[in-house]
Amino acid sequence: MEHLLTKATRQHTKDHNTRLVLRTIYEGETISRAELARRTGLTRTTVSSVVGELLERHVVEEIGTGHFSGGRLPILLRVADDTNHVLAVTLEDTRIVGALVSMRGLVQQQISLPLGAVGSEALVACLTQVIDRLMDQAGGSVLGVGLSLPGVIDTIDGVVRSAVNYGLIDLPLRQLLQARYGLPVYLGNLVHLAALAEYTFGKGAVSGNLIAVSMGVGIGAGIVLQGRLFAGDSFGAGEIGHVVVVPDGPICNCGHRGCLETVASMPAIVRAARELIRHNSTSLAGVDPDEVDFASVRRALEAGDPAVQQLVSQVGNYLALALANAIGLLNIERIVLSGPVATLGQSLLDAVNGGISGMVLASLAKTTRVELLADGGDAVLRGAAAMVLDAELGLVRVSARG
Repeated sequence: MEHLLTKATRQHTKDHNTRLVLRTIYEGETISRAELARRTGLTRTTVSSVVGELLERHVVEEIGTGHFSGGRLPILLRVADDTNHVLAVTLEDTRIVGALVSMRGLVQQQISLPLGAVGSEALVACLTQVIDRLMDQAGGSVLGVGLSLPGVIDTIDGVVRSAVNYGLIDLPLRQLLQARYGLPVYLGNLVHLAALAEYTFGKGAVSGNLIAVSMGVGIGAGIVLQGRLFAGDSFGAGEIGHVVVVPDGPICNCGHRGCLETVASMPAIVRAARELIRHNSTSLAGVDPDEVDFASVRRALEAGDPAVQQLVSQVGNYLALALANAIGLLNIERIVLSGPVATLGQSLLDAVNGGISGMVLASLAKTTRVELLADGGDAVLRGAAAMVLDAELGLVRVSARG
């Protein structure tokens, strides 16, 4: 038993050193072995051993010599971005999108297939088509597969616990795909992974804590705590779309009344705008209510329509109510809003910030920054890649970031 414990401890130390060295190379972009030893606190012998193994695995590469400062010229190292990729796939409303993503989060070779019938067999068939095509296009090694799906995703066992809109219940997706491809496979909720993408490849967060809210047909949030994605005890963290903000409000798909999604999602905003038309309360009056869509609402807002401005302010207040609870509970200072509803812009942001200031302690409101995030269509794919890079190589930055 003592021998086994000693062996396990040695392996743990080796894994820790490997991840520490690799993450330091990744963050430094180009770095020498001597500088690696200085930054990590490891001995030069340990650094040389770890670097040798990483070179053999083609995870890092030598790129020439650095500046001469006496003695031998230092050989510089960097992560081998061009020869290693992550295969990232995300399930959207009507299609499956996949891409090869570099270790720096650059999306390459993107393809998509329409998603027809729902159900586990149809979904797996579409997934394998996308993955097969991307595997054929991969010019180097594939480190693993990252999958992003809506619903409740068991990230530990790799099981889709519930994605009812697609007819998926307890689907062991990791097991199915690992058996087919012989690669590591990781699953995550798409909103959670959008947050991970912003933390890893975006501006991050100085504190290591971040909330990223996605607002579209549905509303959800991803939470990063201490540099790690927080999924919750039953993988449902961030389901703010089903927090009740209007008691006895509109009926929600979840069965409750007055959930945030019923008053602040894209469909909810369009429904409210159509009601304004029916009551002749907006400059859109005279337009067939059935022809009004979200783009119409945004144009009316930009034109200064007072009724639509009031509608957007109310949406911001509802969102502020949901966020105030998170701020009071977690005191996370950076919150970003993304998705189609976030394109309502400054009017929405002002309402959110104004609402928060009246709902939480003044000291918390003062230090909380709510920002609009440009809608990057690749965010979820990049988040899926970050999930694999973290699990396989420890490359997601776990320290405080600027």
